[in-house]
Amino acid sequence: MIKLIILYLEWLKNKVRLFSSLIVLVLTLLLSSCWVAVGSAVVGGVLVYKRHDVKTVASDQWIKSQINNDYYDDVELWENNRVIVTCLNGNVLLTGEVRNEALRDKAVAMAKETSGVERVYNQIAIDTPVSIIQQTKDAGITFIIKTKMIFTFTNDFNPSAIKVVTNNNVVYLMGIVGPELADQASDIASKSVGVEKVVRVFQYIT
Repeated sequence: MIKLIILYLEWLKNKVRLFSSLIVLVLTLLLSSCWVAVGSAVVGGVLVYKRHDVKTVASDQWIKSQINNDYYDDVELWENNRVIVTCLNGNVLLTGEVRNEALRDKAVAMAKETSGVERVYNQIAIDTPVSIIQQTKDAGITFIIKTKMIFTFTNDFNPSAIKVVTNNNVVYLMGIVGPELADQASDIASKSVGVEKVVRVFQYIT
């Protein structure tokens, strides 16, 4: 039984690599209606944020897929570890858990070597991977925070301006925003049920 599971996972890994470029292409087509450019404007004291252009979104998806594929190819890093890759505008956030510091360093180094990566934010913990129950709880926290943002901010707010990642009750906020929006987002996250800590990974618009 175990052998069959291993063979299936190996097959799945190869399929992920094979279809990575196709996924990027499909995402590019689906996002073709996005606003052009990343920017901000002040309207009545409220910052209005535009989405990334299609090229940037596709590049971020390619970077994320490439890093994940590299991790899957490394048996030592892939087995009994869990690394979550989030990419925005070429900046990569790594969260999750690995068994030791050497594996964490390897994961960070592999991400830095990926073409198109501007900067890597290392938030990987040295620990055993969190349970499925905890992962489900984290997903719920992320959903609640994103929903609160949509209903709290103005109609001009674009949800894709801020990425919300939750792991083991710690919320990571990643985005290209102004100081006002960053503070509002942090306040919403910190006051959400189940959140133990909020980590800001923002690039600020000045």
